[in-house]
Amino acid sequence: MRLFSAIPIPEEVKNKLIEITRGKLPVPYLSLTNAHITLNFFGELDSDKTKFVTEQFAVAANGHKKFRIEFDKIIRFQHQLHLTVKPTKDLKELQLNLQEAYERIGFKFQDREYYAHVTLARMHLDNHMFRDRKVEAFDNELLGQLTFDADRVILYESKLLLHHAHHIPLIEVPLS
Repeated sequence: MRLFSAIPIPEEVKNKLIEITRGKLPVPYLSLTNAHITLNFFGELDSDKTKFVTEQFAVAANGHKKFRIEFDKIIRFQHQLHLTVKPTKDLKELQLNLQEAYERIGFKFQDREYYAHVTLARMHLDNHMFRDRKVEAFDNELLGQLTFDADRVILYESKLLLHHAHHIPLIEVPLS
């Protein structure tokens, strides 16, 4: 199983994002069904490690408080559009605490700096079809309308399908 922990994006934020970006980005639509802010990516795990991660998740995620999520800008990242998250102490602390809880019990993560974002779209032929829409021209001030309180963290299973992934919530832990 492929597992990751994340903060889900509320439906009202997804709807507002679609509204403020419609016709302004170099893609015809945004893929927000699975929109989330990844905290920790565990990768493809065998059944023993999957059981281990799921059993420990509530303990590792417990005790964190709700906090505000604000977005910074929409950027191109390789062949994707990303909505970047303004870094905060609370977000970094949650991500790092989860990582450290699993590392203390022997789990290994990739060695790279945490980058908080929401993947909005994958860009293929869109680069040519929507040349007149430049992501650099998007008014990032509009993103202030998308602020929300992170009130839960979820452990997801990610099933890879032909053109996208389907994310299935396994465990949800409320933030107090």
